[in-house]
Amino acid sequence: MMTTATQFTLHWIIDPLCGWSYGALPLLQATAAAWPSHNVLHSGGLFIGYSRRRINADWHQHVSEHDARIAELTGAVFGDNYREHLCRDQSVVLDSLPASAAMLTLQQQDDGDALAFLAAAQHAWYVEGKDITQPAVLSALAADLAIDTGRWQQASSDAAKKQATQAIEQTRQLMAQHGAQGFPSLLLQRGEQFINVPVSRFYGEPAALVKQLRQWLSA
Repeated sequence: MMTTATQFTLHWIIDPLCGWSYGALPLLQATAAAWPSHNVLHSGGLFIGYSRRRINADWHQHVSEHDARIAELTGAVFGDNYREHLCRDQSVVLDSLPASAAMLTLQQQDDGDALAFLAAAQHAWYVEGKDITQPAVLSALAADLAIDTGRWQQASSDAAKKQATQAIEQTRQLMAQHGAQGFPSLLLQRGEQFINVPVSRFYGEPAALVKQLRQWLSA
């Protein structure tokens, strides 16, 4: 274990199209506010490759039940356009890769845009009912966030998607090594030691999560 509390990393493993990750956004934002330079976003790749799927009636029923539970436990808001339109639109193919690739590339560019982009993408999907699998929707979000055109071209490129696919595989290996299951997961790393933080205990209580992490870091 490292001897100083400044040497640590909070590995947040989420997916832009995961409702539980959306519910956990206030927790992620709280740790980012408490320790701005110690949070790393990872995408779990919930819907990539062969896991991509088209919205249908069965999926709508499944996700509606989960969304109700997420709202109850976390206070997350699911908008009418999402519930009544997007979740019923059988032309939509669930694909986590475009938003994930953009988020990960923005993070590599070493600024605060990755978390802001994630929050904007989740709000667009879950509240406004916008299809964030579509390049035009993501580009509009980037413009709203004043992300430079050149940087956005890099973040939305085929090369970024290829790198993201590789990063997702590495993230899955990290999860397997340390017993993290599902999204969101949070791994606190200090040197070679990893603590699998029980995120679900802190839904709706960002301050409690920060307090618990401070206790672990001071031990």
